[in-house]
This record gives sequence, C-alpha cells and structure tokens, in this order.
Amino acid sequence: MSPEDQISAARLWAAYSYPYLASALFALRVIPDNKVNQIAGDEYFRVYMNHDSTHDWPVDALGVEMIHQVGHLLRGHAPRAREIELRESDLFRWVDAMDAELNDDLLEGHPLPKGSALPHELGLPESLLGEEYFFMGTIRSETQRDCGSSAHGNPRPWDEPPPKQGKDGVSAEEKELIRQRVASDALAHHRNHGSTPAGMLRWANSLLTPQVDWRTELGAKLRRGIAEITGAVDYSYRRPNRRQSFASKVILPNLRAPAPEVSVVLDTSASMNEELLADALSEIDGLLSTGGIRFESVRVFTCDSEAGSPQKVRKASDIQLIGGGGTDLSQGILAAVQTRPSPDLLLVVTDGGTHWPESPPSRTRTVAVLVGEDPPSTPDWLERIVVREPASRNRDWAAK
Repeated sequence: MSPEDQISAARLWAAYSYPYLASALFALRVIPDNKVNQIAGDEYFRVYMNHDSTHDWPVDALGVEMIHQVGHLLRGHAPRAREIELRESDLFRWVDAMDAELNDDLLEGHPLPKGSALPHELGLPESLLGEEYFFMGTIRSETQRDCGSSAHGNPRPWDEPPPKQGKDGVSAEEKELIRQRVASDALAHHRNHGSTPAGMLRWANSLLTPQVDWRTELGAKLRRGIAEITGAVDYSYRRPNRRQSFASKVILPNLRAPAPEVSVVLDTSASMNEELLADALSEIDGLLSTGGIRFESVRVFTCDSEAGSPQKVRKASDIQLIGGGGTDLSQGILAAVQTRPSPDLLLVVTDGGTHWPESPPSRTRTVAVLVGEDPPSTPDWLERIVVREPASRNRDWAAK
C-alpha cells in the first residue's frame, strides 16, 4: 500500500469509528518527514510522519495516531502547557499526562498510540484532567514519547513555519471553528447514540456551555421572576385608601402589590442524582427566602410517573421524597397549575429525562432546574438552568 493510500485508509477508519471527529480528521495535513521518530504534530493541524517507521502499521494503529493528534489540538494541550509555564525538562511528563487524558476516550478494543501512557501507569484512576495526571501522577522513566508541539507548544526541529495560506495549515480562526464543530457533533452524537466518551463529552460541554455558575444564574432568574410578579401593582378595594377621608361618597381603591405564588415540581424518579438534587433544593430555599418568600408558603409536588399531593414544609430538607419509578413530569406540572391559586412561578427540578407539555402553562412562568451533566433538550417555551458538579479545573494545581 502506498503512503497516500495508507493515510487515506487510516483517516477513513478513524472518521468511521469516531464520526464526531470527522471535521477535525479531514482538516489534518500529513507531511512526510524523516526527522520524526514516527509521528508528531504541530499546532496548525499538521502531522509529520516518518513513513520508513510506519509503513507496516495496521490501518487502525495509524488511525488511532490521527485521533490522538486531533485530541491534543482540540483539548488545547499546547496553550494549557503555556499557562503553567511548562519547562523543557518536564516535557515528557506533560506528554504522558495529556496522553493519559486522551486515552480514556478510546473505544474498547482499539489499539493505543504506541508508547503512550495510561492512567494506571501514572498511579491514578481514569477520567481525570491532564493537569491532575501531571501534578499528582508518578513518572514513567522507561518510555519517553514526544507527540510534537501540538501537545506541549515547544517548537520541534521538524515544525514548518506558521501557515500563510490555507493549504499550508489551519489558522487560529479556522481552528476555533473546527473545535466548535467537533464539540457540537460530539453532543449530537451522544443525544442520538449515547456513546460519546465521557472525557469528550465533558470537553464539548465546557466549550459550548457558557461558564456561568449555576447558582448565580438560578438566583438571577428567581429574583427577576419574583420582581416581575410583585411589581405588577394593581388597584384593590380590599383595603381602604389613605385618602378616603377626603372623598365624600366615592370609595377609593388602594394600590396593592401581589405576593407571588410559587410551586415546585420535584422529579423523584430513580434516575435522579440525590446529591445534586439536595444542592438545588437548598439553593432554591435560600433564594426564595432572600426574595421575601418563606418556603412553608411554597407548594411542593413530588412526581415520578404520577404527581403526589402538595406538601408545605418549613425548609427544603423536610420534603418527603415519594416516588422512584418512571418519569412523566407533565403530570406534576398539570397538578401544580390546576391547584388554586395557580402558581405565578413554577420551578421544575429534574434530570430532564421526561415528557413535557406541548405548550406552556397559561399565566405561569416556568423554569426547569436541570440536575446533572448534559441534560437532554427541553421545549423552547421553557427556561432552563443546568446544575453541574464543580469543575475539576477550578482546583489550585500549584498547591498540589
């Protein structure tokens, strides 16, 4: 097989096996270069290959190397190395750490990139970030692998100059478009097939989801909802007007700001993450209190496939979590809006795996508080907030 045919076959194998990476794989430019030991890449989607060393490799082994190089580029391993001011003496440790981050996401049965590190070889579990493997992992002394400047940002002897034209490599602007496209494809693949690896899914979510703390977002939505309701001042004859004494026979209405009616529909199906559920309920409790609403005045409906009776409790921890079966929160929403008085603000706390009503409840502002990573899509009429685990990247690596 000629080098060109071998590269084409490997690229097609990789795109077939990992379809969400296709746009990045076909952006790679493969350059023959005998200065490279086997394969290495740079930051411009260029892969340098020594065909004398790789001519007898199976198609899947070469395809995995392409996937590996794409992983370094998409995850931004070179910029991350510059962020910590990586020293040349730590370069191989860094490459091992980044390889361990990427190798988690290879499908079962596929070969590993030759000489690359696995998490257990660094003495750590899977599904960690590369920085965790770098700062906390053990050092491999028997094997040293250099994936090129794509992995660490340090220029190598085989690197060509930065591209001046599209055919010479991928520009920074094009690279960002490719990253966005791959992240979108990875999430779509997971929604349709449920088989996107966890590390890739975490990266795609972090890239496409605005990095706003969910507590801040939840607080803003609740405060805005409460303010809109209490700000809807209207005239009422239930309380006499202070100026009534100046009127002879005309009864004057008084201005009244209504207290908002708030209800919570709580998903109690078996799929719910109890720790995140507790965090969300505790935060809702505190935010309603700061808005002048006592939790004991809030109606709480537990719901799996059926809605429970409304509960009024003094605090979120007193709620009786009744349920544990399937999920159909449309029943809970219906029960909440049919109760009188109907809610002005309805909070639905769920992991999102449920049927939703086709149209929004009338005269009720509805907010879904979605618990967990990568919740499914929700109707357009529904406001949504995603409650996530704290990001590992926020840890103080230098303290390790």
